[in-house]
Amino acid sequence: MTRAATSSAKSETPSLSRLRWGRIIGGAFLVELVLVIILVPPLQLLGPAKVIPFVAPAVAILSFIVTWWILRKVPQRQVLHGALIGIVATAIYIGLCLVNPDGIQSVIAMYGLAGFIAGNGLRIVGCMAGGYALKSRAR
Repeated sequence: MTRAATSSAKSETPSLSRLRWGRIIGGAFLVELVLVIILVPPLQLLGPAKVIPFVAPAVAILSFIVTWWILRKVPQRQVLHGALIGIVATAIYIGLCLVNPDGIQSVIAMYGLAGFIAGNGLRIVGCMAGGYALKSRAR
């Protein structure tokens, strides 16, 4: 195949199938911002013992809502976009945990290992569900 034919084939690829990296990265930061704004004040005011049981469901629900809102105008591959938002948001959260003065161990100790893993998994699942809800609506 010639170079012209290759570039012509690339230009014919619909822009609809491209990943929207701005929405993925921006959405991940927005997910984390919303989670911090909603969950940190109750943790500080009421203490971890009263708030921790509600963190994992709140993470899933808030991740779903933010991702659904971010991806409303993405025409295709919403579940993939949601998964990538969740993965990037989880990486941001783990990065924040690592720079915590007490380290990531203090965060894991607060949630328990299972709670820490479940919360991070539910962030990704919630984001994917937000994309899936849009995919279902488009049909």
